[in-house]
Amino acid sequence: MERPTQQLEGQELYERQKQLRSQMLYPPAPRIIAANLQIPDNLGSVLRLADAAGSSSVIFIGAIEIDHKRIHKIARNCDSLIPWEVYDSDRFFEEIHLFRPLVALEITSCSSDIFSTNMPDNCTFVIGNERHGIPEKILSECDFSVHIPMYGTNGSMNVTHALAIALFEWRRQKLHYAKSTP
Repeated sequence: MERPTQQLEGQELYERQKQLRSQMLYPPAPRIIAANLQIPDNLGSVLRLADAAGSSSVIFIGAIEIDHKRIHKIARNCDSLIPWEVYDSDRFFEEIHLFRPLVALEITSCSSDIFSTNMPDNCTFVIGNERHGIPEKILSECDFSVHIPMYGTNGSMNVTHALAIALFEWRRQKLHYAKSTP
């Protein structure tokens, strides 16, 4: 393993990312549904994560106040790179079939450890409110739920941190599978 010598920045980093995207070797990461997020910084972070992982789209559900300026700042322009929309609950439930299978990122009575769960190739991750989690009506429509094992005293983490772990665990599983397939 080589020792790191220089951090990539600016145009060099941009060209590296452009080359990776042009190779089209990787399937799109899961779509993301974020229900009732209330903190503009989290909306921007979700969009930035979606771009970083290669997600195809983000749907925000619920009566959130959209502060486009704040979201744009936190998303670092990813709000213009990733397709995203705000749905009300009625529209979401009318179109729910388009997003299946729905994978809830939530600690539930029957959730499984994300690191020992074989994630579906084409799925949608569902995350919930920063304090109350995924609303029951949406959670009951999810096909299954996964959780991130916690080893400290606290039983939860920031919703965007959990999403980052889930997206890149999904990506790790798919890269591992691609490398082991003839």
